[in-house]
Amino acid sequence: MSVSLDLVHGSAHDLLMIKELNPLVRNGTGRNDPTVRTNPTFVAAAQARVNTGRSTYNALEFQLDQHLGNTYQYRVAYTYSRSRGNTSGNGAPVSNFQVLGDMNLDENEGPTDFDRPHNFVFSGSWRVPRTHGLTLATVTRYLSGEPFTIFNSNFDPNRNGILVDPLPKGKYDSCTGKPTPCTPSVNDFTVFSDGGRNGARGPDFFEIDLRAGYNIPIMGFATELFAELFNVTNRANFANPNGDQSATNFLVLSPPLRAGGVPRTGQFGVRVTF
Repeated sequence: MSVSLDLVHGSAHDLLMIKELNPLVRNGTGRNDPTVRTNPTFVAAAQARVNTGRSTYNALEFQLDQHLGNTYQYRVAYTYSRSRGNTSGNGAPVSNFQVLGDMNLDENEGPTDFDRPHNFVFSGSWRVPRTHGLTLATVTRYLSGEPFTIFNSNFDPNRNGILVDPLPKGKYDSCTGKPTPCTPSVNDFTVFSDGGRNGARGPDFFEIDLRAGYNIPIMGFATELFAELFNVTNRANFANPNGDQSATNFLVLSPPLRAGGVPRTGQFGVRVTF
């Protein structure tokens, strides 16, 4: 048996972001209020890449490995982490809080797009005694939901022409802010937002995969018959819902599924090694 426990810290500075050199100014705080560029001679955006982003990553990593000859083996891995910064960390993003020449990066502070507090994986295999070749295996995974922003695109409080200003901290569901009476959707997703960029967190991810294989020597070749079943519980691992309060599908879970999430799926196969 082997056990490891690690503390990880990382930070990145001078990350690329996009600064608008010809920003918009809205004549009012409503969605339909007109906007004008600070230099109206040029009607299009003028963007420059600047090295103003920064992010930090802290994690506690635990791993346990157990082997008993060829009979069974398993691994338990768990990571608790926190990733934050004044940038989403996804490519070279804009700051949605820029007003005129000020990017307002302090308002852009929040979890990065890759922040996943909990990441758990169990994997193992067992060669069943007295079966002359039967092996059972599994992989079980759990992952925290992805962060996203709760906003209302009908309003532009900072009048910068970008309609993604975060709503205040609080509890939200598909009826929040909608005319009454309102019946929550069957696929309603309730969140507790901390406010700010990426203040809410979407659905988590959970999946159990199973595999059974049987080794048969045929004509001197190692032959394995196997069956695999993915997402045994048939859990729907949805992607983040729409965080725009003005949308009809606000906080309603619907396809697509998260990357790597599949409906319950089975397959059979034969593998010959020579």
